Amino acid sequence: MNTNIQEMTCKSIELDGFGSAADDAWFDQHTAPMDGEEETGVHPHQAAALKAYLKGDSKPSETAAALTKPHDSEKKTDLRDRIVGILEDALFELPQSHTPALVDLLKELSQLPDEEDGEPVWKGLKSFGHSWADGWKQSHWRKALATRDPATRAKRREAHVHQAFVEASCAMAAPGPNAEDGLLPLSWGYECISEALECQDALWDFEVPAAAVWIKVAGERLREGAKKGEKSWALEREGGFGRRGR
Repeated sequence: MNTNIQEMTCKSIELDGFGSAADDAWFDQHTAPMDGEEETGVHPHQAAALKAYLKGDSKPSETAAALTKPHDSEKKTDLRDRIVGILEDALFELPQSHTPALVDLLKELSQLPDEEDGEPVWKGLKSFGHSWADGWKQSHWRKALATRDPATRAKRREAHVHQAFVEASCAMAAPGPNAEDGLLPLSWGYECISEALECQDALWDFEVPAAAVWIKVAGERLREGAKKGEKSWALEREGGFGRRGR
């Protein structure tokens, strides 16, 4: 690596915590206070509930109830942000064997009826989608990758493909009639495949395996959507799959 190249900031390609085990140390690191901030991290009872769930000792409904149990006078939205934060980290950092259980828990949370100030707290878990997009869907990731040590490329590729598995799994957990439904939008699958096939700047060793994951997890739903003319900006951008020229 050219040491004169300044690294470009981009969370989408970072490896912080990736490949961690769901052990006591991991849960301790995600329990408030994190980095000295009481507002960051989950409460001890929430960490314990999630740990028990990932061990198979409780059901999604039981875990969702434990996670969302009121804590002192804390606002429901603040409590939600703590939960979304640890689940987002768990989805990225912990082994893929935990992904199905984590997605099931997210689906359970997304169906809770709680409201605050007349607004839904959990319905559809839009805050999760927004948070995930802010962190893991940064458009300059290819340029940022070029500023990283080539020796880390294989590990970053593994993380990139894992992200695709998480996103596809979330999209298929609660699919709806259009491409923007789901815990995460199905349209990201169209985008991933379109970029791998058509983008002149595509990093094939990253994007082809990621597209393959989307096809494996959500291929039938994506094909159905494309055939019926489903509205998705990723499809409309190129007029459908198969048109090159970017």
